[in-house]
Parts: sequence; C-alpha cells; structure tokens
Amino acid sequence: MKILGIVASYRRLGNTEILVKEALMGAQEQGAEVDIIRWTDYKILPCEGDATCMFMGRGCKNEGKDDFDYLLKKMYQFDGVIFGAPCYILEVAAIVKQFIDRCFVLSSQPSQMWGKPAGIIIPYATRGWTPYAFLQPTIVLKFLGMQVVDQALIHMQAMAEASNDQRALDKARKIGVEVATAVKTGNNKYLGEPGICPVCHERIIRIFKDNESVECPTCGIRGQLSVENGKIKVHFPEEELKWGRFDKETAYRHVTYEIKPSKDYFVRTWPVIKEKRRKYKDYLKIERAQSMPDERR
Repeated sequence: MKILGIVASYRRLGNTEILVKEALMGAQEQGAEVDIIRWTDYKILPCEGDATCMFMGRGCKNEGKDDFDYLLKKMYQFDGVIFGAPCYILEVAAIVKQFIDRCFVLSSQPSQMWGKPAGIIIPYATRGWTPYAFLQPTIVLKFLGMQVVDQALIHMQAMAEASNDQRALDKARKIGVEVATAVKTGNNKYLGEPGICPVCHERIIRIFKDNESVECPTCGIRGQLSVENGKIKVHFPEEELKWGRFDKETAYRHVTYEIKPSKDYFVRTWPVIKEKRRKYKDYLKIERAQSMPDERR
C-alpha cells in the first residue's frame, strides 16, 4: 500500500506541507508506504489547446519539454493520494489549474488512477474568501478517476502555524488514516461533511432560468430547487448520478460522441476558415512589448 502526498504550494515547510506530512504520518501508522512531492518544484507548461493529443493519436506535444508527464506517471505508482494546496484569492494556487488543463491528454491516454481514494487538505487565511477552495482539487482528482473520501478546509493566519495547531493537525491526520483505510478495505465511501451535491459534496449550485432547476457546476448533474419550512432544498434524482461529468461511462461518451467527431468537421471546414481568418492575421498584430525601458535594465 503506497500513498503519495502532493503539495501544490511554493512555500517550503508552510502550512500546506506541514498538514500533508501530518496526514502521511497518519497513513504510515496504518501500514502505508508514503512519499511526498511538491508540484511547484517542477515545470508544467500551459496546454496549447490544439488537441493533437486526441486527434493525432499520440501524447501531449509538450511531452519531454516539461515535467507534467513525470508527475502524472509518479501518481500512477501509488494506491492513494493526499492532496494539499493553499487557498489564496477565493481558490487554490494557479499551479493546480495548470495541471488540470494538461490533463486533456487523458482523452487519448486513459488515467490509471480510476477508483483509487484521495483526501484534500486546504489551509486558508481569511474567512469568507474560500468559496471555490475545493473546486480545482476536486476537478483534478475526479478527472483522474479518483474517489475523494474526505476533505478539510483549515483556517490559520500565520506562516507554518499548523505545526502549533493541534486541531488542524488532528484533522489532517484523520484524512491520512481514512485514505489508508480506504486503500486497505476498498471502501471509498465519503466520510467528510456532506454538501449539496452527492457526487463532489460541494455547496456551489447553478440556477437555471426557470429558477427551479439547478446544476452542480462541477459535476454537471441536475436537480430541483425548492424552499421547505424557510430552508433552501436541492434534490438530485438518483438517475442523474450516472450522468455526472466524472462518471467513467459519461467521460467515454463525451470523448467518443462529442469531441472526437469534431475532427471531421474541422477537416471539412478548414479550407474556408483558413481563408476567412486572413482578415484577422494582419489586423492589430500582437507583438511582445519590452518589459521595461532599456535604461532601466
């Protein structure tokens, strides 16, 4: 049983690293072999969005130019993950979104993390500035096919304060124990605080124009909004769960019937598009400006 700790933070020995390590200590007590990696120590280039990984039948065009492939294959060696990232302005650090965008390559190279358990730990400093804190960690783990068994949003103000906050350390260790237990037993039941969505357990909802129907914007499942005894209620029918974005069958249908057919459309329309885009080629050419005057260099 092997569990990997991922630190998506530039700060060394900061709250994120301390809490992830505490979780790994809990996992280790359950018999897990543990390791840790800091994503920000590695180079992750942006996705260029040309979809050659899917349509050309090969891997990412940036493979070998950065460390994304290494980080992905590193994860594949483990049975579970403890994911930690700090919440900055409403959401976690940008390195997580950078990694998510490159996961598009999984459309042609299926993830090897399906069904494996994960836990999420998010330290934050300012109360009320965390509405999307779990959003991107959930997306990256669910896109890889993992099952989140618990998650914790942990408030602290000072650098490395976690080392002196037993409440925070206990929360982190609990997640480590739960991930290790899930690996051992094969039971990936969610053990954290329940949210509105039965899939990702978030409380973020998108309200449709009828002001009755709602959608979990993360998972894509739809339900009905109502007010009962003065309290907002959201009901997601059981049959909706199979249409969640991160369900294996839904992901297959999305790639097979929605994305891949667009290649034929592109090939068919490219001669016309190529000619019409000439209008924009010479209009307001985009050139890189100097970052500062020469005399200041």
